[in-house]
Amino acid sequence: MSSLSILHLLLLLLALHAPQAKGLPVTTSRSRYSVLMKEIMNDLEKITTTPTDSLSSDEKNFLTKESLLQKNLKVFMTFATDTFGNDSKIMKNLKEFQPVLPTATSTENPIFIEKNKLGDFRMKLEEYLAIIRNYLKSKNLWFP
Repeated sequence: MSSLSILHLLLLLLALHAPQAKGLPVTTSRSRYSVLMKEIMNDLEKITTTPTDSLSSDEKNFLTKESLLQKNLKVFMTFATDTFGNDSKIMKNLKEFQPVLPTATSTENPIFIEKNKLGDFRMKLEEYLAIIRNYLKSKNLWFP
């Protein structure tokens, strides 16, 4: 058997065992931040119902501002500490984002979360995590 035939056979075997892309991008291992976000969302889903409300345009604006990312994170961390405790998984995961977010440069007030309202916390945190994901990707920090 020639080496060319063996290469064809190996290529055929590889093609049979390789997953079909079907037009989707090749998946890579998940980033550390992606795992942290997934853990936060899983924990939130266990303790709260899916929010039925939606964010106002002002609230989305506060969450989107890059100059408020750090201040907003502190608001979420304060709520998480008050509600779940400083040693909660949600709190520990939120802390992991502190070093990669820009320091607060705005004098504006951060987002407001209604006290003792887990639904409000979850709704705003879900949106905030999506914004952080986009920020980290734009700064090439998604895969540290």
